[in-house]
Amino acid sequence: MNENLNRFLRYVKIDTQSDESSLSVPSAAKELDLTRLLQKELAEMGIASSINEFGILYGKLDGDPTLDPIGLNAHVDTASECSGKDVKPQIIKNYDGGVIRLNDEYFMSPKEFPTLADHIGHDLVVTSGDTLLGADDKAGVAIIMAVLAYFASHPEVKHHPICFCFTPDEEIGRGPDHFDAETFGAKYAYTIDGSRIDEIAYETFNAAHADIVIHGISIHPGEAKGKLVNAQTVAFRFDSLLPSSERPETTDGHEGFYHLVGIRGNVDTASLHYILRDHDRGLLEKRKTVIQEAAESLEKLYPGIKIDVTIKDDYRNMKEVLDVHPEAVEKATAAFKSLGIKPVYPPIRGGTDGATFSFKGCPTPNLGTGSYNHHGRFEYLSVPEFDQMIEIVKTMLMYGKEASNRKQ
Repeated sequence: MNENLNRFLRYVKIDTQSDESSLSVPSAAKELDLTRLLQKELAEMGIASSINEFGILYGKLDGDPTLDPIGLNAHVDTASECSGKDVKPQIIKNYDGGVIRLNDEYFMSPKEFPTLADHIGHDLVVTSGDTLLGADDKAGVAIIMAVLAYFASHPEVKHHPICFCFTPDEEIGRGPDHFDAETFGAKYAYTIDGSRIDEIAYETFNAAHADIVIHGISIHPGEAKGKLVNAQTVAFRFDSLLPSSERPETTDGHEGFYHLVGIRGNVDTASLHYILRDHDRGLLEKRKTVIQEAAESLEKLYPGIKIDVTIKDDYRNMKEVLDVHPEAVEKATAAFKSLGIKPVYPPIRGGTDGATFSFKGCPTPNLGTGSYNHHGRFEYLSVPEFDQMIEIVKTMLMYGKEASNRKQ
């Protein structure tokens, strides 16, 4: 087994799930267990780094001072949808295209998960069926560490100065809150936090969230006729006013959506929490208007109730920045083509730290890791794609005379 894969397997066994309910920074102290290990491993490579008060690890590996400093980023935390404790990765050698048995209860096959068909003949890392794998984004972390280890041990290879940072709390949307582009020091950067290794993603959603609190009229049910207005019933009615064809499960590509992610309440008070997404900022503003109008119409329909609506922006489409500063996309495109890989440029249907990095002064598109089915027990890593992504990033960082000799 190669050291790069060993490194990945070592990282996924560390529980680093972030905690949306926590007000601390980072949200979970256990995230620092991995961050501190990375700092130790970097020191063993001879690479200095520091962890600031917000749990962000920054560092730099010097390169040719005549070349632009390029940044790399991955996040250490994992998602909360499925447990990240006691991860027990399994290796499937030379996958034959059939059903993969994770445990006695859970299986996966290309019928349910079509990307598996693209990885026949690959070694795969899968879960035990009890937890997520954590390849989002420990595969990205391992790729960056492999690249740094290579250049640290091959000082004769000419390369760009490499700025790197590992962030906490990406999965709860707080990872880039305390990012400082000046401390980072890169002219432009890449988050290594996607799936397919032929993707260069430079546009993401414009994002907002909406909190709706419905104040109903609570009356004893024996005396309720003509008086009671059940806040929960109004909440159901509110959700029905939003287009059913514009939800995550019915949209794709550049299509935006309303997504109800939380609901709770009783007769007197009910609350709904939505996330709103659109690649087009104007369309996102229209979604905010629809939310407001739904609340106003229900207040008219049920006299005496009150509906509070709070809408806040979360992040913007980084395409606004990368269209003006295309160097990062152009650099990645050239590296891909030098290796015989035809890049694709899909819109990201989710968030990425790079969106906020871009608006904080460091244009940052996203690249893949060779991992799939993130955030759940069916997550897996293609080992050949993971290894190839390491080569892609190395080539990108030394693109020029050295890189021109690396076509595979």
